[in-house]
Amino acid sequence: MNQQLELPQEALQALRSGQLIEAIKITREKTGLGLKESKDLVDQYLNDHPNEQSHLQEQLAQRSRGGLKFAVFMFLLIAIIAWMIWK
Repeated sequence: MNQQLELPQEALQALRSGQLIEAIKITREKTGLGLKESKDLVDQYLNDHPNEQSHLQEQLAQRSRGGLKFAVFMFLLIAIIAWMIWK
């Protein structure tokens, strides 16, 4: 791993917003590294900054909870509409 490379500022902003894949894409674009090398660089940054890693994990957990709430809401909405149609 090349220790001289740093994450681009845009990639850091994406990470802090919980957008891991976007951070890897930005790193690829800005540094010219390949996919694996960009992912390794982002992973290394997260390993070196545990507080950033825990923040990212919390962002991702909040997103998954939000998606579950939406799925339950849609299921209930469809069930109510189906019940009203066949009533």
